[in-house]
Amino acid sequence: MWPWLSSPAYYVVPVFPPTISGQQKVVAKPDEPAGETKRLEATYQQKLSALDELKQSLLHKAFNSELIAA
Repeated sequence: MWPWLSSPAYYVVPVFPPTISGQQKVVAKPDEPAGETKRLEATYQQKLSALDELKQSLLHKAFNSELIAA
């Protein structure tokens, strides 16, 4: 079907699994990336809230003619 796959060299692909110590490190800390992700998400949400508050404050001041050019 695919003549370019007829060579046995295409079927020999070296696979290097992680060492036992490397596997143990990964298994020992399965939730570490998830915890970091949750921390970053919380920080992101706080910043979004702060930006929303700033926007509301600026709009309030703009509509009440409280903005002063510096």
